[in-house]
Amino acid sequence: MNQETRKCQNCKSEFIIEPEDLDFYKKMSVPLPTFCWQCRMQRRLTIRNERSLYKRVCELCKKEIVSVYSPEKKMCVYCPECYRSDKWDVFSYGREYDFNKPLFEQLDTLFREVPRPATNETNLINCSYCEDCVNCKNCYLVFGGYHCEDALYSYTPIFSKNVIDITLVNRSETVYEVSNLYGSYNVSFAHAADECLDSVFLYDCKGLKDCFGGINLRNKKYVIFNKQYSKKGYFEELKNWDIGSYAKLQEAKQRFQELYYATPRRFAFTKNAVNVSGNNISNAKNCHYCFSITEGCENLKFVHLAGLAFKDSCDAWAAGEKSHLLYEVTGCIGGEKVMFTNNTHHCIDVQYSNKCYHSSNLFGCAGIKKKNHCIFNKQYSKDEYHKLLPKIIEQAKKVPYVDARGREYRYGEFFPIEHMPIAYNESNAYEHFPMTAAEAAQQKYPWYIEPERNYKIDIRPAELPDHINDVSDNIIGKVIGCEHAGKCNERCTTAFKITARELDFYRQTKIALPRLCPNCRHAQREGRRNGMLELHHRRCQCAGSKSDNNVYQNIAEHFHGADHCPNEFETPFSPEREEIIYCESCYNSEIL
Repeated sequence: MNQETRKCQNCKSEFIIEPEDLDFYKKMSVPLPTFCWQCRMQRRLTIRNERSLYKRVCELCKKEIVSVYSPEKKMCVYCPECYRSDKWDVFSYGREYDFNKPLFEQLDTLFREVPRPATNETNLINCSYCEDCVNCKNCYLVFGGYHCEDALYSYTPIFSKNVIDITLVNRSETVYEVSNLYGSYNVSFAHAADECLDSVFLYDCKGLKDCFGGINLRNKKYVIFNKQYSKKGYFEELKNWDIGSYAKLQEAKQRFQELYYATPRRFAFTKNAVNVSGNNISNAKNCHYCFSITEGCENLKFVHLAGLAFKDSCDAWAAGEKSHLLYEVTGCIGGEKVMFTNNTHHCIDVQYSNKCYHSSNLFGCAGIKKKNHCIFNKQYSKDEYHKLLPKIIEQAKKVPYVDARGREYRYGEFFPIEHMPIAYNESNAYEHFPMTAAEAAQQKYPWYIEPERNYKIDIRPAELPDHINDVSDNIIGKVIGCEHAGKCNERCTTAFKITARELDFYRQTKIALPRLCPNCRHAQREGRRNGMLELHHRRCQCAGSKSDNNVYQNIAEHFHGADHCPNEFETPFSPEREEIIYCESCYNSEIL
């Protein structure tokens, strides 16, 4: 089949549907998409709120609960205990499909009526204010945790322990302010570091021990800001970089940032990957336009945050555990032929459903567990189901739902943004596809107006002791003002507290107290790791003996000699950014 060029009905840009895409859509028996891949990804991310928590009342037991849904949202929300109980019947909300109404209008009505859990949690022990965590213990304000323990203020810690302020960390322990870290111990202020030990301020490093300030290093010891020292000289010089002092920590951050912008980096982070495009990809093959995927992924496209033998799928977020044949889903593990769903796990042949588990042959269902052949929460026989479903699909192809801006949604599209259970600025999309309130209003997207915060501040950030050694136990529980004071675009909470466990960690690792709230710290990590889900076509910036901006002098001769490198590539680093971007070959020549 030949490729097709279409115009996105959302952003109006042209996008190409490749022959392999056409094969996939045919295999899944779905129409061709009418949104480009980035608009589809943005739309999927608007269904998930993982960082904004609110107090509201459980609709069943009436106790006050913490929820990802603000009290203003018109939907039925139960506390996790009531949601898991037998006090309500999911089939009591069943209804017949109305062939006189658009599919998405009926889905929106059903999903708002069927109870949903205040937070998503599976097998948690002593975990407070957490969302979408599985098999975790002693966690606080953790989002997307998987088999982790003793974690605070973190996003997607996986098989990790004793971590604070991390993003996407796998099989690591005692780490702080890091992202994209694997197999490391006692590491702080690092990004893209694997198998490192007792080190601080790292970027794209592997196999380091006792290093402070390293970029593009491999299997090194006793390096400070990319300068090699003897063991004795290293520990003598390290005395000048006591990051238990906040002032010295800020000085070290500035020095590291200067080194960062003066050193080239590879166009994308890939490791043990064959025939891939995107960023943060490891142990994968045949995956394109993918971001943050690992552990045996294969034959994927337009996927973000996935792993554990996830295969043969397209347009997915947060999927894995041997899932395959998924399309337009968010949150799916152990699934097969699952499409247009949210939080639907261990299911087979499920479409347009929300929070369904261990089921098969569902269409337009919510909250179903261990059932088969259901449509709109109504039980059917096998024969009835397979006779009715094609009629519904055919009607949903012909009768569109039209949103406030005239965008049409027929069978084959994910849920409209205006039907999402949360506002745009509460969702994951806000981080990766940021927009202002005015821009959201122009798009007719819902927007949450934060209530004014009037915390009684006990300690201003400037009043905190400079050194961690001078911090007393009296600080525990005190309200500390955030340095940003709400004057940023990082969902600043304006204030925060230090817990006893957190203070013990800072003392153990000899790191100064933070001056920013957890939300601002998270946003700044995202900025450092370049979390934008986009690719730009660029040319390698190696100009022969140095970078073409004259900032970096090469340490080795490259394959292209004195000429400018001819290699081009797709990279998540936009041309407007300050980083020096090299192709894989030129980058490898500069590794220390």
